[in-house]
Amino acid sequence: MTMVFLAWLGLLFFFLITSPFNSSSALPSSHFPSHLPLCHPHESSALLHFDNSLSIFNYTYCVYGITNPNSTVDWNMSRDCCTWSGVTCDEVSGHVVRLDLGCSGLHGIIHSNNSLFLLTHLQSLVLFSNQLYGSEISPQFGRFSSMIHLDLSDSGFTGQLPLEFSYLSSLVTLDLNRNYYLELETSSLKRIVANLSSLKELRLSDVDMSFTSLNSLMNLSTSLTFLDLSHSRLMGEFPENIFHLPRLQKLDLSDNWNLNGSFPQYNWSSQLRNLDLSGTGFLIDFPYLTKTLKSLNTLFLSSCKLRGLYPALLGNLTKSHP
Repeated sequence: MTMVFLAWLGLLFFFLITSPFNSSSALPSSHFPSHLPLCHPHESSALLHFDNSLSIFNYTYCVYGITNPNSTVDWNMSRDCCTWSGVTCDEVSGHVVRLDLGCSGLHGIIHSNNSLFLLTHLQSLVLFSNQLYGSEISPQFGRFSSMIHLDLSDSGFTGQLPLEFSYLSSLVTLDLNRNYYLELETSSLKRIVANLSSLKELRLSDVDMSFTSLNSLMNLSTSLTFLDLSHSRLMGEFPENIFHLPRLQKLDLSDNWNLNGSFPQYNWSSQLRNLDLSGTGFLIDFPYLTKTLKSLNTLFLSSCKLRGLYPALLGNLTKSHP
């Protein structure tokens, strides 16, 4: 009897340990706690060195209002850097992929040897509305080959936009607006236009393009939906082919007083919703616009050269568009 009982217990134990219902491999992975990888030590160190290279103002004024910057006050080695304010890490690799320090009261100069450029896995960098006056846009920005979103607007960057910017071939949005002492020359723009084939938004308002050949804009990405070149000191004849970009929805060329141009007269089907040509020398044919720009929501044409009948245009712009 004892032998039978022991044999039965042995079979039961075998069944329990081999049954798929009790095997951990049979349970969905969601039944187990998942642990994000820790921040890489060299990246947390790079972030701290970057923070220490700059001063922090107690408050700052940015284009989105007055804020009390505190983005980096919790940065210290006692916590994983993936939990720091403004820092986002990849859930698989643990590498820092996003750094969002917009309007954070940062003050100082970002030199070419800054540890920021050691964060080579960055896909998004946001530094808008900081006080980085005197900082040049270093050729080291070319190291961010995975960068998708870059916002350096309204932060006081100066000098020439380097050729190495063309290495950022994955960029989808690039915002350099309101860097009043930043210059963009023909050679850099040609390379950028040629290599940034995924670009959807390009914002260069107030960047000095007075020495830029407008022909360097000829090969802009066909993915482009937003182009802002306002207040950029453009001169000459604006390339007509830009109006043929198939996805372009917003175009702002305002306050380029020495910029001339006209609209395509043949085979033009435009998705433009917002167009600002005020303060330019564009020749505007109203009757033609009423027939062609069917998607327009907003249109600014002050100080342009007008041709045609104004009422004809009004009749076509009373429709509302989503």
